[in-house]
Amino acid sequence: MKSILTLLPIKIFVIRFINRLRSKVKPNHAIVSSEFLGWRQQFLSSRIRLLAWVVLIISVMATTLNVILIIPSLNASGDPKLAFDTVRIRQYLEVAVTQILSVGMGLLLAKSRVFSQSPERMFLLLSGLVLMPSQIIATVRGQASFDGGTWILFYAIQAILIPVNWRSHLISQVTVIGYFAIALLFGWRDPNVIVPASYVLGIFYTILICLVADVGVFLYERSLQREFELRQQLRVFLHAVSHDLRNPVIGMVMTLKTFWHPEQHTAQIPQELLQQIIASGDRQVALINSLLEAHETEVHGIVLHHQHVQLHDLAQSVITDLQPFIQQANATVIHSIPTDLLAVNADALHLRRVYENLLLNALRYNRPGVTLTLDAVVGEHLNNQIRCTVQDDGVGMTQQQCDRLFELYTRGPNNRQSLGLGLGLYICRQIITAHGGKIGVISSPGNGATFWFTLPI
Repeated sequence: MKSILTLLPIKIFVIRFINRLRSKVKPNHAIVSSEFLGWRQQFLSSRIRLLAWVVLIISVMATTLNVILIIPSLNASGDPKLAFDTVRIRQYLEVAVTQILSVGMGLLLAKSRVFSQSPERMFLLLSGLVLMPSQIIATVRGQASFDGGTWILFYAIQAILIPVNWRSHLISQVTVIGYFAIALLFGWRDPNVIVPASYVLGIFYTILICLVADVGVFLYERSLQREFELRQQLRVFLHAVSHDLRNPVIGMVMTLKTFWHPEQHTAQIPQELLQQIIASGDRQVALINSLLEAHETEVHGIVLHHQHVQLHDLAQSVITDLQPFIQQANATVIHSIPTDLLAVNADALHLRRVYENLLLNALRYNRPGVTLTLDAVVGEHLNNQIRCTVQDDGVGMTQQQCDRLFELYTRGPNNRQSLGLGLGLYICRQIITAHGGKIGVISSPGNGATFWFTLPI
């Protein structure tokens, strides 16, 4: 009995283990998409009916096989411990027929309108209808019903056919095993179990299979959620491409058509309008180049040409090249990177692109007059890495925006901003990762943003 009670905390460990695993692999979005929830409802409804049919067929086949072949074979063996007398056969048939009828009732209920709208409840109800009849009948007889083989088979089939909603799987398992444990606490035993150690071994294997099934369902459902998130992000990305590439071109074509007159050999286009058309075309080319570059880095990765780089000189060169943009935004740049900072072994061209992207993003997506501060520090607490920062005092971002900012399909702090922001920061992350460092952002609304990245010395 003490061994049984010792095994019970293993089931509690399942819950703690999955919760810990859940926190480690938790996706960027804590909120599950409504599209995934709707799909899961339909999936549960269809798979519950399939599960009911599978269990019903297996139950009928197993009962028929036991009555026709197994029981006669045991009786013919001559061993009184294995033989089925009339009472034992009747008790077996009571449980088997009750279980078949319960599963059939579950199949009918699964088709009803009430439970079709709540598949989670139907899931738990079907699990109870399959496994609880034998427990309840044994309780009426003043006994316990230990059927570890049936439990393992059912929970394995359940996890294979319905690999979603791990909490429902866990509840269904705890209900049956907990009911059996309570029966043992009341002193009831299964008369068919000859060796008491069979309880310990059977419960151990049952809990082990349940643990594997729950973890498998949990990980599979997480991958499905991630797939739905990426699918949704891809739709947003395609919409962004449509907006940022197609619409400006359409506007440009419509504008040019106003100056097109078939009867005239020449057309007078104002210089200001021509300048706007050229600038729009340059933006489209830059965006197309960013798309191609993002695809290239995704497929082939970043190729680095290492050399000793002084970050102070590199940052100063970038600031000098971006002076027209800095003056246009009426911005102030504070260059605080120490001149005596240790050199890093990196690709100067790629690091230059990182600084250019971070500075240009800060200039484009903040109000005029923003102040930018560039700094870099090194210390033992950084594991002998240099931590570079580009800080601004602009509008800032929410934590949710910060979490997604470096993803490929992210548009930026708000949907009205250019697709190029997400592409540029995605490429920055690819470059820093290729160097063996990390990149991130610390920000809150109204308090500016601090983009940081680390580089090994």
